[in-house]
Amino acid sequence: MNSFNSRLVIFALFILQISATAFAGPLDDYYLQQFGHTNSAQLQKTILSIVPEQQEPARCGMPAKKGLRRDWNLLEQSTQKVLAKELALPALTGEASFTSVGGHFKIHYATSGSDAPTAAGWVETVAATFEEVYSKYTSLPLGYQRAPTESGAPYDVYLRNLAPQRFYGSTESGVSVSSVGYPNAYTSWIELDNNFTESIYTTPSSGGTFTPLQSLQITAAHEYHHAIQYGYNYYFDIWYAEATSTWLEDELYNDVNQLYNYLDAWLLSHSNLSLDTSESLTTGGGYGRWIFNRYLSEKHSPTAIRNIWEALGVRYSPYGSDIPMAPVIDSVLTTTYGGSLADDFFGFAKRVYIRDWATRTPDETDKIPFYSPIYTYSSYPVNSSSRNKPSVTLPHYSFAYYKFTTTSGMSPFTVNINKTSGIKTALYKNNTEITSDASATSYLLSNFGTTDEIVLLIANTSTVDNQMATFSTDGSTEIVTEPIASSVGGGSSGCFIATAAFGSYLHPQVNMLREFRDKHLLTNTPGRTFVKLYYRYSPPLADFISCHPVLRSLARLALTPLIVFITHPLISVICLFLFVGFILTTLRYVPNNRLQAKTNFLLQEYNPPK
Repeated sequence: MNSFNSRLVIFALFILQISATAFAGPLDDYYLQQFGHTNSAQLQKTILSIVPEQQEPARCGMPAKKGLRRDWNLLEQSTQKVLAKELALPALTGEASFTSVGGHFKIHYATSGSDAPTAAGWVETVAATFEEVYSKYTSLPLGYQRAPTESGAPYDVYLRNLAPQRFYGSTESGVSVSSVGYPNAYTSWIELDNNFTESIYTTPSSGGTFTPLQSLQITAAHEYHHAIQYGYNYYFDIWYAEATSTWLEDELYNDVNQLYNYLDAWLLSHSNLSLDTSESLTTGGGYGRWIFNRYLSEKHSPTAIRNIWEALGVRYSPYGSDIPMAPVIDSVLTTTYGGSLADDFFGFAKRVYIRDWATRTPDETDKIPFYSPIYTYSSYPVNSSSRNKPSVTLPHYSFAYYKFTTTSGMSPFTVNINKTSGIKTALYKNNTEITSDASATSYLLSNFGTTDEIVLLIANTSTVDNQMATFSTDGSTEIVTEPIASSVGGGSSGCFIATAAFGSYLHPQVNMLREFRDKHLLTNTPGRTFVKLYYRYSPPLADFISCHPVLRSLARLALTPLIVFITHPLISVICLFLFVGFILTTLRYVPNNRLQAKTNFLLQEYNPPK
């Protein structure tokens, strides 16, 4: 093998190594971190700059376990060896069991070691609490089916020391049991912290003090509904599973109120994120969305939530992936209640401002945060020259508020709006809506004083991301562009080929590419044109790639230069110049036998030997 080929092979192997690391390392690290382990994949951290997520407060472990089972074949063997126990039935030291008085639950516990309960009678308390939860769920008005088990056996609950993993509890799927009436129904079992005495349970960082019994109550309510969800359809969308289980904590144990701690992350900080944002305590994804279920239950009835889960139960997953819940919710609201998800989401966004919550005592209503404006205008006129440009681009099912501070001499006051088709707006004066026409493009206010509050609500109530709205107080208008339609819901990113290549929409590289699309492609005309073509042609190609391991590897290899460029643009440009220089320098010394022969022939023709 000549020198050029040797160098080329070395370079290709280097790129393949980066590609393999980009594929395996970050996803392995993600799951190792979720379950309290670490990984020393220094190459991928150095080249691809994967920053570990900050440790969140205690939460439900179901999303991590469900994701781990789905992505199991994508992990390295060393990672699988470490995490195999997370998908197996717990092995407890000196295991013993106690069957609840009602006979519906079997509580498994360790008699020694770190998993053993520390309080006398705690096992019996756990059993009694689960029987209470079972009774409330299966009785009206909730009326849920019981969580299925094999041959109708008692449901298994395992007590473990989950504080190191920062889990309250976790629900893990078992085996398929379509006999319950739903084709994708599965059994499950629950793991529960063994005492709830650690500070992460008694004094959560987001506020509040809770007894071990209170933590047990809301965790039993939360996790057992996950078990019920598996009984409807294994392929449930995780964000709505968490939103429902969290909402039901308060329906079953109204005096605990720990779930209010999740709301600030959404309503105060991230209202401009989609309703179906992936579960996270930092953004309010999943957990904080429980308040939307409260809105639906107050407007319709608590039965509406059960109807949504029953509607999911008869749906199929064509590719073995989680079924997006937004279309399911919309279908139920349309067929059963004569509305739509668009209407109810807009109504919910209004209620966040108006605060006309029903069915709760005033002290609980006060726990719901007040609206949080994106910006407050106090200098007029408001137009494109304002300090904060009066325009917003919103993803599907999201909303934003803008506040106007009134001054003397402003009456009458006009707000003009230019918006794309998926945007609905409302203008309020002191909690009173100026008009019920959500499609209005101009609002006229008069007769107000300097203490009056004027608030503009802008909501994307459609399934399409990047709906736009601009507004002004002087009649000026800014151009808005209709967004490019793409599929949404349940973690769908629109990055079809990247998801197929890396195997999971949770993969850090897929998230990176999605952010690159949102920040650098969808913000300009050429980028939007490229994305439009990508959405048109990539889904069938992605489906084909996902079914062939070799093509997935090639796709990862093809995406690696882009990923490296996104993370290190300057270094990438330098490497490109170095590579080009390497090729040119090498070719300079590579003899071309055919060219050399032709040159010699011509020399002989025109310069014959003397």
